[in-house]
Amino acid sequence: MRDVTAQPFETLLLFHGGAVAGLVYLLLRTVRIRTGLRWVTHLCDAVFVLIGAALFAGYLYLANCGILRGFLTAAYVLGFAAAYGLFAPIFALITQKFRKK
Repeated sequence: MRDVTAQPFETLLLFHGGAVAGLVYLLLRTVRIRTGLRWVTHLCDAVFVLIGAALFAGYLYLANCGILRGFLTAAYVLGFAAAYGLFAPIFALITQKFRKK
């Protein structure tokens, strides 16, 4: 049985990974909106799925050698939601400035 004293660190690490994934999604969304092409949308979605899965796996391995736990998955999703909620307005302003040019 593993020691539970490392669980807060593991949770924060996966929360950070989710936040990084959220920022990657917002960056790719800006590219997707800027171009407006269907194939770019599909390409950005595929790139995000690959990067998001790699981030999840990498952070999970760093946190606890790859043991999948429910609270770690929830921390990753909450980190993604927090980054998306905090930074989406900033990326929306950036996208609007690109559209005007």
